[in-house]
Amino acid sequence: MTPELWQFAGAAGVFVVVVCLWFRVVYLPGRTLERWEDGRPGRGRRDKHD
Repeated sequence: MTPELWQFAGAAGVFVVVVCLWFRVVYLPGRTLERWEDGRPGRGRRDKHD
């Protein structure tokens, strides 16, 4: 039973690492880019959000 637990822990660890990498590489830069684009003058900021 111990090898199965180690296998599960390894799979769960890989999943956590993949989620962290996705968050760091894809999600956060995308959010930063959206905020930067919304902050530019002449984009109709109030019309888009409210």
